[in-house]
Amino acid sequence: MNSNNLYLIRRLNFENLIWIVFIIISLFDIYGDELIKKNLRYNDKIALKKANKLFLNITIFSILIYIYFFMRNYSDYKRYKNESYEVRLVGSTFILIGTLCFLYFQIKNNDPIDSTSNV
Repeated sequence: MNSNNLYLIRRLNFENLIWIVFIIISLFDIYGDELIKKNLRYNDKIALKKANKLFLNITIFSILIYIYFFMRNYSDYKRYKNESYEVRLVGSTFILIGTLCFLYFQIKNNDPIDSTSNV
């Protein structure tokens, strides 16, 4: 097996871990939604505070993952220099920018009921 194949296998194994992390992030997002429901039902401000902190942490962690995908797609584009890799790079750029917008929203949000999970 050549070194390029070994590199791709290691990268794919790492990316499988990222997909597992996304599943875990999704479960935390569901938990955050339940905390917001708790606040709406019982006016529980502590639950709301926990939910907002949770959503902020989820967004920050997602940004780190999207930075990895952006860097990987940029590297692939530089290596292969064809249109399909350019499209992947543009797509990962938009996803990263969109997540940065969510982060801005989460930090600046003054309405305690709205969160990025509502998007």
